[in-house]
Amino acid sequence: MNSSFYFKLTVILITILILWTLRDFLLLIICALVIANIVCNLCNQLQTKLNLPRLISLLTVISIITVLIFTILFLVLPPFIKEFNEILLDIPNGLSKINTLLNSNINKFNSLYYGEESENVIDVFNLINSIFPIPNVGTIAKGIQESFINIINLAGNLGSGLIRIIFVLVVSLMISIEPKKYKENVLIIIPKTYRNKFRNILDKCNIALSNWSFSMVISSLSVGLLSLIVLSILDVKYVVSNALIAMILNIIPNIGPVISGIFPISIALLDNFWKPLVVLGAYILIQNIESYIIMPSIMKKRTNLLPGLTLISQFGFTYIFGPLGLILSLPLAVVIQVLIKEAINEKQYT
Repeated sequence: MNSSFYFKLTVILITILILWTLRDFLLLIICALVIANIVCNLCNQLQTKLNLPRLISLLTVISIITVLIFTILFLVLPPFIKEFNEILLDIPNGLSKINTLLNSNINKFNSLYYGEESENVIDVFNLINSIFPIPNVGTIAKGIQESFINIINLAGNLGSGLIRIIFVLVVSLMISIEPKKYKENVLIIIPKTYRNKFRNILDKCNIALSNWSFSMVISSLSVGLLSLIVLSILDVKYVVSNALIAMILNIIPNIGPVISGIFPISIALLDNFWKPLVVLGAYILIQNIESYIIMPSIMKKRTNLLPGLTLISQFGFTYIFGPLGLILSLPLAVVIQVLIKEAINEKQYT
């Protein structure tokens, strides 16, 4: 091995070290790029269909997004926070009801099986509690609230501070105003022999991201609406909040739908024992309808992510970047999948 090999290896290691040190900053840039991609695609759609100048279409899109954000902050968010706090308080009550139901059924079984001697039979729940202490309702409620507060604080420290939000919004706005110039400036650092190829890859990444963003909006709205209808029919409390939770967490595949189902199932336990099973079946049905009926019919050219790549990206980016990495794992996975396909195609034709 000559000295040039060691020099290249050193440069690569230093580059990796710099990228690792700046990973939080790079994630903010990625977040700004994703937002800019969504704004630019909406602007292009509006510009094409209504034949508007780009500046007018961009101002229209930004105005609509601003109105939606302020509507959510002032009209939807306060009652949602109030109901969500009540949900966190009711979940331990549901768990306590499971404890009561199990104990009562065990006592009935003991009475039928052992007869009058049932009172001398070892209480299974007390035996479990002696080995693995089960906290009471107050302890569970306090623990859930403290955990939720810690999660919010962690997310705030990692990626949602006011300065970082302003930075992301300003960068995304600047890119949205002149996206072609930023694209060409990036291409300048690429060698001329690979410039056209890299431009083609950027265009494909843009198409894949636009398909993903559109599909996520349709998917989340569908899940939220179906959840609202089902929970209203089943007369589960906090219908609007649970539907919003299902709609928001639907952005996170695999993990999100599971987490969103915990809240209505726990609340349903307060009514009777069979309702949580119906809620669980309804949520499974909603996810299947969304995955196999609604989305394929609306997005025939939808970006189909490989399940393995999706799961790896979720855990990998969450480990590297924290909670914000989990939220951005899907758009990053979309881009990575395009890069992998282009790399494979490049090898096939060389």
